[in-house]
Amino acid sequence: MIRAGFIGWFRSMTVLLMVVTFSAVYAAEGVCASKQNTNWRIKIKSAAVVNGPRVTLGDIAEFYGDLPRQTKADLASVELWNAPARGRKPVTVNRSKLRVLLQHYLGELAGNCMVPATLSMQYGGKVMSEAELQRAVVKVLTPQAERMGGNYKFREFRIPDHLFFGDAMDSLRVTLPRALEPGSNSFRMEVVSVDGQVLRQLSGSVFVDLWKPVPCPVRPLNRKEIVTPDLITWKNKNMAYLGNRAWDGKGGPWRIKIPVGTGQPIMRSSIEPAPIVARGDKLSLVYKSTHLKLSVPVEALEDGGVGQTITVRNLQSQRKISATVVNAQTVTVR
Repeated sequence: MIRAGFIGWFRSMTVLLMVVTFSAVYAAEGVCASKQNTNWRIKIKSAAVVNGPRVTLGDIAEFYGDLPRQTKADLASVELWNAPARGRKPVTVNRSKLRVLLQHYLGELAGNCMVPATLSMQYGGKVMSEAELQRAVVKVLTPQAERMGGNYKFREFRIPDHLFFGDAMDSLRVTLPRALEPGSNSFRMEVVSVDGQVLRQLSGSVFVDLWKPVPCPVRPLNRKEIVTPDLITWKNKNMAYLGNRAWDGKGGPWRIKIPVGTGQPIMRSSIEPAPIVARGDKLSLVYKSTHLKLSVPVEALEDGGVGQTITVRNLQSQRKISATVVNAQTVTVR
């Protein structure tokens, strides 16, 4: 016990001596341990993998700023605390405890450290950061986004801050349960072993903005007004908020069913087929059977488009009849 305690104390003193030595050298070079030094920083990662018995500063940190290459290498080799146990779940340290540890092992150098809310560490394997996970997701989503046409943007990613892999040979697979579409989309992330076995599954989501040109009125359009090319212009709108509800400008002729303001997208629900028969029009009512065909003059009592059923009045008998519009001159009844 005495020998083990002495060895532990000796190791700690050795590390502290190294830190003091580094601090003196850096101060002489003008790049180091002064609290007034703002030329460089040590950024502590939020997740790291350790491959030795002791955690080194290089395992958990990235170095930024005006530091010589050799100085960075020397700092990276500084040993800190014992590594997590092999084969165990990642160990997490919160910010306050991490600051105490860094102060203990690095002394004044800890003042140059940018410390995350938590640091998670795992022995062996590998880890993907949030940025790396996001890039992997974007790589999978981009081909589908291209096929949608228009200008797209991915935002509001909901993915883990980091993802640990038990083996460095494990890989990440991203799949979508359905085709990508504007708006919110969910996806699945799978940790896959080298032999194709799914070791872990996680869910995520992303919001897709998609700007495409849609028809909009150049002036307010009122109910029953016929939509003609001179009355519309095309403006880019975010389909994430319109979906398939916007009119695509095809088909017709159409007329306005619900008034639409200037510059507003014309929705499918705002238009209806333009009638080719108007109320008061004089038409021919045709009756067909296997052995008989009759035609009588009628008057349209309401508007109607091709294929629609309208009420007409027989001009001879004055009877009201429901008939189907065939064209601008003819309705039929069976």
